[in-house]
This record gives sequence, structure tokens and C-alpha cells, in this order.
Amino acid sequence: MSIKLSRTNNTASIINSLWQSPGVSRVDMATKLGLDKSTVTKTVNHLIDIGMLIEQPQLLSGRGGRPKISLVFNPEFGVLIGVEVNSDALKVSVVNLLGQVVYHDMLPLNPRATIDKALIEALVPCVHVIQSLFPRILAIGIGMPGLIDPERSQLQVSHALGVRSAINFAPLFKQHFPYPVYIDNDANCGAWGELMQQRSLPYDHFLYVLLSTHHARELYHQLGIGVGVVLNRQLFYGEQHMAGQFNSQELMRGAEPTPSVIIKEFSSIAVNICSLMSIKRIVIGGQGMQFGPQLAASLRQKSERLAGSMMVRPIVEFSILGPQAAAMGAASMAWQKLLTPDLMLAESLALHENGTVCI
Repeated sequence: MSIKLSRTNNTASIINSLWQSPGVSRVDMATKLGLDKSTVTKTVNHLIDIGMLIEQPQLLSGRGGRPKISLVFNPEFGVLIGVEVNSDALKVSVVNLLGQVVYHDMLPLNPRATIDKALIEALVPCVHVIQSLFPRILAIGIGMPGLIDPERSQLQVSHALGVRSAINFAPLFKQHFPYPVYIDNDANCGAWGELMQQRSLPYDHFLYVLLSTHHARELYHQLGIGVGVVLNRQLFYGEQHMAGQFNSQELMRGAEPTPSVIIKEFSSIAVNICSLMSIKRIVIGGQGMQFGPQLAASLRQKSERLAGSMMVRPIVEFSILGPQAAAMGAASMAWQKLLTPDLMLAESLALHENGTVCI
């Protein structure tokens, strides 16, 4: 069953506002967005009618007066599938519109198949199971290590996955999934997840550091560090989507540096970037968290050595998302892609049962 959703900038802004500030009222939303109250009321009422939003009365601290009506997403409206791709397995997290994980699975990958074929082979039956459990899948987000062009759904290179020439995933997604499918670098997805969980907190800029230990198909084992750069609450991709790509210079010179050497090298770069860009927060997450305390100590040590009263010394924290960070973040990334001003969510909701779309 398809649902019509008005494809307007106001609709996208209103849904985004509620995503950023759960429980906001119509009046407060209109003030925040600078929109006419009647415009907000009309759009919100339509979102309630189609089942996306529900109303909740706010508790009053004093006596008298009519309570404001809070707006929240209906957790039963639909779900987003987030996938983290590793060299030997997929992590799958299904997230509702409240940002809660409602289903989780880990799937082995066929080691004899190329990563594109292995991904489809494992993910298609898993999506069929999720379809049977939830009323509506809104989109799929996929995070994987490597250099990715998210606009073209293309993995250009990935040492962790043994990919040395570009793989275009768009035709595969279009063939197998009747939902919008988006891919991004796994560290960027971790940053998307952090934005999802911390969206009501006043952190506009931060570095998300994803630690991983890659058992790549070329059979090397090494500490991997990727970075999601968040500026003004938006992911920063840089030229050719290469922002956040960290390559140890020791490794590039042909040495075999220990994790401690890599951590020290990265810490100096990260602290200097934070100081230069006035970024006051670094968040550490991922699957290589045995190195987390060592990295945090190194970052703090480098920060304390900065000279000058005007130097920014970043706060170092650990992600609350744990090993699901990239998968949950991939789901959050997909949701944010649906809410861009052209509102791809309208197209997602209007899909017929056997329709196909790929972004």
C-alpha cells in the first residue's frame, strides 16, 4: 500500500525539525523554522493522518492553562535497515523512527565470492526476514571500509575488503531491493550514528574516530583508523569524498608499524586538526576498542602539550553505540538522505509493492 507525502521543502524541514528535537510542539516548531503556524499545522496534521507522527500531551509544571501537544514519531510507522560490511561478515541493525534498534543480526560472508556478490548473497534473505517482521522498510543504509562515492553508490578502493578497482553497487541494489539504498564509508556512518543518538545535544562539530582490526582478504592484520568529520552537524566529505581518510605514513613507506606507533602518529594529526578548526570533541568507537583507551590517552597527552591560551583542547569521549555504531549509523544516514530538501522519503513511501528505486 502506497502513501502520498507532499514533496515540499516545508515538509522536509518539519520532519527534520522533529528528528532534531523530539517532542516539539507545533507552536515551537513554527517559531524555530520561521513558518506560518497554519502551514505547520496543515503539514503536521497530514503526517499524523498517514501515521508517521503521533501526539502526546506535555505535562504541566504549574496550574492552569492548556497543555501543549508534543509531536513524536510513530515507532510502528516504518524501519530503516543499517548494514556494516566487514571482510568476513555483515552486521545488520534495524532501527525505528525513534532511533531504537528493534532487530539485530550478524551474517557470515562467502569468502570465495567478490564483496559485491557476497553482500547481495547474504543480505537479500536477511531483508526478506525483516520484511516479514515489520510493516514498512523505508530505506537501507550500508557502511563499508574504503573510499566511497556515495552519490554514485560506488566503492572505489578498499584495502580491508581487498578491492582495488571500482565496484558500482547501484545496478545490484536496483535489481534486488525495492527501497532506496545508500552507501557510505563506515567511519562516516559511525558519525551519522553519533549524530542520531546525540542530536539534542549542543555539539555542532566533532571528529568520530572508528577503530577497526581488519582481517582482509589479502590476509593481513592491522589496526585501521577512519574518521568521520562533522561540521555544523553535517558530514564533511571534502574533495572526491576523501575527508577522513587516514593513512599511516610509516605504513606507506613500507614499514610495519605497531598499533602504538599508528596511534601516536594519528593522535598528533587529530589534535592539530581540532586546534586548527576549533573542534572541541573527539568521539572514539568501532570494533577495535581494545585500542580505545590507548588512543584516548594519546589524544589527551598530545592535547595537553599544546602551547598557548587560545588553543582548543578537545574533549575525548567514547561512543555509547558500541560495536553497532556503524550499522546504526548507516540506518541514520539513510534516514537523513530521505529528508534532503527534495524529500526522497515521498518517493520511498509511494513505491508500489513490486517497485524498484535506487539512489
